[in-house]
Amino acid sequence: MHLMVHRYIEMTSWGDAPMRVLIVDDSVVFRSFFRTCIAELPNIEVIGIAKDGRDAVHKIKSMKPDLVTLDMEMPHLHGLEVIQCLQSEMPEVCVLVVSSESETTAEKTLQVLAAGAFDFILKPSPSEREPSAVLLKAMKASLMHARSVGQVCQSTKRTHRRQPTASHIPNPRQVTASSKADVIAIGASTGGPAALQRLLSQFPEDFSLPITVTQHMPKLFLQSLADRLARDTPLRAVLAEDGMKLEGGCIYVAPGDIHMELERMGTVLRVKLVDGEKLHHCKPAVDATFYSLAKLLPRTRCVAVVLTGMGADGAAGAKAMRDKQAYVIAQDEASSVVWGMPGETVKCGAAHEVLPLDEIAAAVVRVSGG
Repeated sequence: MHLMVHRYIEMTSWGDAPMRVLIVDDSVVFRSFFRTCIAELPNIEVIGIAKDGRDAVHKIKSMKPDLVTLDMEMPHLHGLEVIQCLQSEMPEVCVLVVSSESETTAEKTLQVLAAGAFDFILKPSPSEREPSAVLLKAMKASLMHARSVGQVCQSTKRTHRRQPTASHIPNPRQVTASSKADVIAIGASTGGPAALQRLLSQFPEDFSLPITVTQHMPKLFLQSLADRLARDTPLRAVLAEDGMKLEGGCIYVAPGDIHMELERMGTVLRVKLVDGEKLHHCKPAVDATFYSLAKLLPRTRCVAVVLTGMGADGAAGAKAMRDKQAYVIAQDEASSVVWGMPGETVKCGAAHEVLPLDEIAAAVVRVSGG
């Protein structure tokens, strides 16, 4: 996915110009509702609508929008087929998936994200008292992501791509495990599902440590994420449950609408689910997991990994972990969909290493002794 988005970055510079949006949905009612909602947002111009997947591909080619909002289930070509067409013919187009929250669409949405969509938002449920407010809130956040990709990239190219100083990364590739770690903790947001699948598929089958994953996603989507990781990586993967004992070679995905912390009982690490306030507007939050591990350090030995994502969640927690002798790896800008979370991790001095996605698995194995 990051290849599509970064090609999009290189070709797009919206500045103060309106973002040109094409709405793709087979429902006349939702298209009208969506268009009315978007019209309330500043600096957005709806340049057209498409009623099905085939119509979408034709209009994307002719109208060249900045952003496409894409329905999942449509006649002629469904959402995944549209993405596949764009990947081969127009990989620079930025696609925002508009999905309903159900177990069926959760799996399909993850497929589309893996295929190249930039991000996704949920359609308001029929029970929502103010569906337009719900949709506007979700759209604002995603459009902020998209605008950040278009606008902030120029400044991040000038500043964030500078490598951290030697005090941040002291000959990192020479670092090897002096003792075996107890757990690997990973955090991700925008672009995370595809990055996690790619990263975790590169771990060896005999990897002997537990891995926790905190990914910003709705509740139903996280079960689908755990199922995909179990199917597409050499490791076991489960949705974490309260009190669950961490076992080597297994991935524990934080469930939705609750924070995942870790606690130690003797020599055993267990999951502790905490229904606290949102952190960084997120629940589960990466910082919740990282801060809980920082409390267990240095007795509990940890490696933290911060992957692609908008915002700063995970950065402060990673710094707290590093200050207590954990080893921290951040994904680099070039391989990230959005270099927010890993970038902030580097900026605050938490990262020992800043690596391309495809080098992180080997680094984790090297420094963890797993």
